[in-house]
Amino acid sequence: MNVREIVLEAAEALRIAGIEEYRLEAELLLAEALGVSRLEILTDSQREINDAEKKKFDGMIKRRKKHEPYAYIVGRKEFMGLDFCVGEGILVPRPDTEILVETVMEAAKKYGLKTIAEIGVGSGCISVSLAKHAGLKCYGTDISETAVETAEKNAENNEVSDNTAFFKGDIFDGIPPMKYDVVVSNPPYIRGKDMDTLMEDVRKYEPEGALYGGEDGLDFYRKITEGSLEFLRHGGYIFYEIGYDEAGEVSKILADNGFTDIKIEKDLSGLDRVVWGRKGDFDV
Repeated sequence: MNVREIVLEAAEALRIAGIEEYRLEAELLLAEALGVSRLEILTDSQREINDAEKKKFDGMIKRRKKHEPYAYIVGRKEFMGLDFCVGEGILVPRPDTEILVETVMEAAKKYGLKTIAEIGVGSGCISVSLAKHAGLKCYGTDISETAVETAEKNAENNEVSDNTAFFKGDIFDGIPPMKYDVVVSNPPYIRGKDMDTLMEDVRKYEPEGALYGGEDGLDFYRKITEGSLEFLRHGGYIFYEIGYDEAGEVSKILADNGFTDIKIEKDLSGLDRVVWGRKGDFDV
């Protein structure tokens, strides 16, 4: 079979399986299997595929038909212009989270913020991006050993190991006991009643611990906000990614803990995506 034939066959299989961008993903997965660019797939459609190449590609298509995330199959995901290794047990970085990173970067430049404490680092995409693009010193925790190891690997791959440090621990457990300019988190925020409505790719494969935020979706906002009072300097800032309908509730949690100047940022779809605020002049 040649490239064109195998792409058409695979695209139809993915379409039947309910994959939305079936043709694009068939092309990208074949490019991955052959070790070439998608452009080469498009411009060299008559290239013959050997048995070893087809076997590798068929295995990738089989996994995708079961709705295993594309990023898990290829082992990486692009975020903020950087490549991040991802795999089983790691939340796949989302474009929406880039809004959170960009908001922190703008505030860091405006207010001279230097040190970051990230809670729940996952792949490390937030801390690594802040270290790489803004030169910030980032410390982070995650309850998952796999996440900590992955974040460390991604920091090394993106040449920011000197500006990052990751620790295994629940919320603030394990993080160096110092005063930080910023606490940032994309915590689990899916409500209990919404867990079964998630896309199959997410529900079946991505870690539940990185998704489920308690029955009302707010458990981690409460815990992180309360814990941050010990670790944030006076006048420091806290930044959260939120679910599209959680801005009011998260803002109230911040206000109830003495945070002021609370702001809400929208994503490219016009939905509330980030809530942030400044620590007041007293500890609670």
